[in-house]
Amino acid sequence: MFTDEISFNQRTIARLLDSSPATVNRVVTTKLIPATLQTDSGKIKKYNLENTRNIAELILKNQRPKIYNKINVFYNFKGGTGKTSLCYQVACHLSILGYNVLAIDLDPQGHLSSALRVAEDVNYHTMYDVLINGVAINEAILNVFPGLDLVPANISMTRIEVPLSGKTKREEKLRLLLEPLKSNYDFILVDTNPTISTLNLNALVAADRVNVVCETQPFSLSGLRVLVEEMLQFYNEMHVQPNFGIIANKYESKTASSQEVLGALRTEYRDNVMDTVVRKCEDINISAKRKIPIFAFANKHSIAIEDILDLVREIIKHASISHEELMEKEKRAI
Repeated sequence: MFTDEISFNQRTIARLLDSSPATVNRVVTTKLIPATLQTDSGKIKKYNLENTRNIAELILKNQRPKIYNKINVFYNFKGGTGKTSLCYQVACHLSILGYNVLAIDLDPQGHLSSALRVAEDVNYHTMYDVLINGVAINEAILNVFPGLDLVPANISMTRIEVPLSGKTKREEKLRLLLEPLKSNYDFILVDTNPTISTLNLNALVAADRVNVVCETQPFSLSGLRVLVEEMLQFYNEMHVQPNFGIIANKYESKTASSQEVLGALRTEYRDNVMDTVVRKCEDINISAKRKIPIFAFANKHSIAIEDILDLVREIIKHASISHEELMEKEKRAI
């Protein structure tokens, strides 16, 4: 089973929770939480996903912020920026931290679904069935592992544009579907397809926060300028208050072009660029290939672990900003 391949020792759990190994050990000992695996010497014990979530809930129960911005959309109409990889890592790690997460795949290529080990040849419901055929969204939700559910995607999603475009209030269909689900989940993460489409406009309207993933390359920066302009124009037409952050991805500190793009991002979009910079690292590619989150296999010194953990914490921070606080922040910026 998928979950059999994912386990964590106490030191890794402490790092995930921004806690101490002593605290983790105390919780494990007092609450009698059993280890799933241990080395021959018996000194290093590992805990499966369910027990890791239990440990997280016990340690963080009084530290969790209230989540206001539950629907986070990972967005860019340019392919290859890494938005699916980041959506996958964030979804997995939020669930490991004890949050209840729903991931929604809106890409006909189904890369997020594949990473979460949904077989392509299985006949399951997608958002096409929900939005077009009237299937109840609960019937399309699959459980991946404790704390993480998924609405998968497959090639049938390529047919959604024409019937969706013909509906009244076509850009609001996804929002109406997802609003009732907010009471069931702490986070709803949406992975969009790399096109300018009615379905992606639905994702923008439904979003409490949009995470625009930008590769730190010159062509990506040019595309970002067009994307932000069109996104803000769309929000203005829909009378929606924009709330978005830009994630600099695949950063290479040794290349001048990557440094220049990051500098330009921070200059042009200083109020929206997130503090976290995700550096280019082979561990992210290995994670996609092995279909397990980075923390389950990467070396403790991996820069990918450091960056993904920073990104998850920053997403939680932005998710805990209320609408009133956001409006006040906008007024101060003006």
